[in-house]
Amino acid sequence: ILRTCEAMISGSTALHLLLPECWTPWQPTDLDIYIPQHNLTLIQNRLKVEGYATIDKLAVNKVGYHYSHMSCVLVISKDQRKIDIVMSRTATALSPIFQFHSTAIMNFVSADTIFCSYLTLTLRSLSMVNAGPLYYS
Repeated sequence: ILRTCEAMISGSTALHLLLPECWTPWQPTDLDIYIPQHNLTLIQNRLKVEGYATIDKLAVNKVGYHYSHMSCVLVISKDQRKIDIVMSRTATALSPIFQFHSTAIMNFVSADTIFCSYLTLTLRSLSMVNAGPLYYS
């Protein structure tokens, strides 16, 4: 699905994969999948075949990212599993990831790689705040 939908996993799941197990006593509660705007129907159809159903579609202003490259968030679920599909306003799924509120979660997992924007800080359990939302929201 990641390859065919040009999607990336980000958020707490990507952070959890990066950090050593002894530093992460918490578990991610959902899966955040970022997609380019042209692949929303494709990923919806792929996940529908897997038994997932749409719960909600949130506009960007409802999730607090007014200046963002996010277009919308589609919330889907199957049993106790929840996936947030974050649709980019651009042709790449990466654009919204680099606009997160802090560097701790500016990471992603693709079909081929795990990427961490601020590896040294992240592995030392440190983070910087992204001031963009303070100035542009």
